[in-house]
Amino acid sequence: MTVTVREHSLLQQLARSVDRLASVPALLILVLLASLFPFVLFPAHGIGEMVPLDLQFSYGSARVNDHLAALGAEGRRAYISMLMTSDMVFPLVYATALSIALMLVLCRGLAAGGNSLCLFPYLIVMADWGENLCLAAAVRGFPGQADALARYASACTSLKWVLLAATLLVLLVAVVFRVAGKTRGR
Repeated sequence: MTVTVREHSLLQQLARSVDRLASVPALLILVLLASLFPFVLFPAHGIGEMVPLDLQFSYGSARVNDHLAALGAEGRRAYISMLMTSDMVFPLVYATALSIALMLVLCRGLAAGGNSLCLFPYLIVMADWGENLCLAAAVRGFPGQADALARYASACTSLKWVLLAATLLVLLVAVVFRVAGKTRGR
């Protein structure tokens, strides 16, 4: 896949936007805001105590059908509401926090154009949104068989977790190198 000059320019503009936003106070605000979702906003939808499908690494159509059946009609309405509202915003908030963290500890030190690496967490957003859309379609089609939707949703969920783990690993390694560089410089 080749990246055109226009696409490269757009990525650079987005990376510059993250760079302008990147500060410790902005990161702390986003982390605080992200913590409101699982502790305040998601529970406010009234889905109950069930572990959501998107917190699992993968699942099959039987697990999706069992989960949706256990939610009941009212729970499914609440679940689809959550998937299409707050769970569409949540990935943007945590991805922006991760992007800022990457910018602060890694990307500003990279060669020209390297600051686009800070945009990597937005791939998590795409996977998370794909997961949400597939699960919402499965809810709408319930109780019909949603084998393909369950497979797509599960693939998006797994991809989300892999991308998140990769981002956190890069961030951890960058922090370790940053700290090691500071202690070596004394």
